[in-house]
Amino acid sequence: MDLKRLRQRWPAGLVFAVLFALILISYAPASTPDHLPALTHEQTRAVRLLRETVAQVEENYVSLPNLAKAFGAGLKGLQRAVGKDRLEVIRKDAGRYSLRSGDEEMTVRLGGRGPEVLSAMEDAYRFAMSKAAADRKEGAALKAMYLSLGAMLNSLDPFSSFLPPEVLREMQVETTGRYGGLGITITARDKKITIVSPIEDTPAYEAGLKPSDVIALVNGESTEGWSLTEAVTKMRGPPGTAVRLGISREGWAAPGEFVVVRAIIQIRSVKSRVMKGDVGYIRLSVFHERTSDEMGAAMRRLLDAGARSLILDLRNNPGGLLRQSVRVAERFLPEKSMVVFTRGRHRSQTMYFRTHATGIWARKPLIVLVNKGSASASEIVAGAVKDLDRGLLIGRKTFGKGSVQTIIPISGGSGIRMTTAKYYTPLGIGIHGKGIRPDIEAGPPPNSKKNQEKKDQAKAPKALKEPRKLPKKLDDPTFGDDDIALQVALRTLKRTKSSVVEVLRLTALQVQSRMARLAKRNSHAQAPGGQSLRP
Repeated sequence: MDLKRLRQRWPAGLVFAVLFALILISYAPASTPDHLPALTHEQTRAVRLLRETVAQVEENYVSLPNLAKAFGAGLKGLQRAVGKDRLEVIRKDAGRYSLRSGDEEMTVRLGGRGPEVLSAMEDAYRFAMSKAAADRKEGAALKAMYLSLGAMLNSLDPFSSFLPPEVLREMQVETTGRYGGLGITITARDKKITIVSPIEDTPAYEAGLKPSDVIALVNGESTEGWSLTEAVTKMRGPPGTAVRLGISREGWAAPGEFVVVRAIIQIRSVKSRVMKGDVGYIRLSVFHERTSDEMGAAMRRLLDAGARSLILDLRNNPGGLLRQSVRVAERFLPEKSMVVFTRGRHRSQTMYFRTHATGIWARKPLIVLVNKGSASASEIVAGAVKDLDRGLLIGRKTFGKGSVQTIIPISGGSGIRMTTAKYYTPLGIGIHGKGIRPDIEAGPPPNSKKNQEKKDQAKAPKALKEPRKLPKKLDDPTFGDDDIALQVALRTLKRTKSSVVEVLRLTALQVQSRMARLAKRNSHAQAPGGQSLRP
């Protein structure tokens, strides 16, 4: 529009009135259809959950949240709840969405901040519920909001989620170390439901599920677009019942099916024994509220049995309670050592965790085993040990979960699991998405693309029919014989009683080199005919 020519033809007051009206039209929120029904009692409760969740996100999320993106994801959650055949959500542009149901359409603008945006989301919920009214059942309106809030929170990051009352209750029970389920820890990675780690001695572990497996199907239903809450709800069930999981694994052309029977998961987080050569061994499978006490008892038993050095096995440990990880790390560190610190958006979310006393194993040789299944609380312990030169890390790079989630109860018995801070190792290193690289790499290597091409992918699902070779129990006399990382650690501690990390590292490199030469020599010795293999 040519403003100069417009002024010449129209009075100045009229020009500015037109421009002001255009601005109002551009930024006015979408109007609410007159025919939207009033909220029922159940829907009023659902809207209260929406308001409380948004308030908590705005106040406590680790960084300034992108509410437009979150609300957009929430609309998609409503679409899944109602069904795409009755409600279609179409993204017009940044912050503007169209909701269609038959011949009816409603446009909502979710850009910006403040009560207007929240009001637009509430109107969208009312519109969606009016389309679900034909077969409405008691609890359906709340369930639709649960799905919408789950999608909203999960859009912020893979570890934030909405917790309906039953999920919150079970999560609170999980921290005690006894609950019903499959025995896996999951996350959303690249928008796929991914296993962080199966927990030892659980149905998932014995079925053969592995870290980084993607759960593509649950009882034949695709998990595409699911939030973590949806995935947990679908996989939980009464003990003794089975769930069919379609698992995508690196190197497989198609998902393979695992049938896992649910059970009461009673986790014994610490197992220990004395290995040959006065080497103590502790396997820590998860961090729940009894872990530190179990750890202390195991370490005293090992000392009484004459152990003079220790291997702490954190492989496939998906983590757990942050404060338990600090108490476990404390047993290996001097007094007033920094274990971990957290930082959030507010000053109150910056916290420093130090040891209160010198640990029972603060001056003895220590090796920690890690792999890609070591996450969260496991990485706090491993990071402290590495940064403070308190022990040697052997294995493979860890998972890389460096964020802190806080469970915030809200009305109706529900809760929010929200990322409120990120944690950093004593040297200030953020490991989120990066993991911790061990001092000595040993054990099964990550699959490379070159190795994948060599695999016969077509046969992969058939391999599931073969009986799985389970790891040996701790009381097995041959335990650890075929475990390369554990063997490097054992032989290192047999060759040196030094607690100095550099001495342990140089010794471990020598041990690893010798093991490689022996393996190569044995492979040549087993080749039939030796030189006759040449063409």
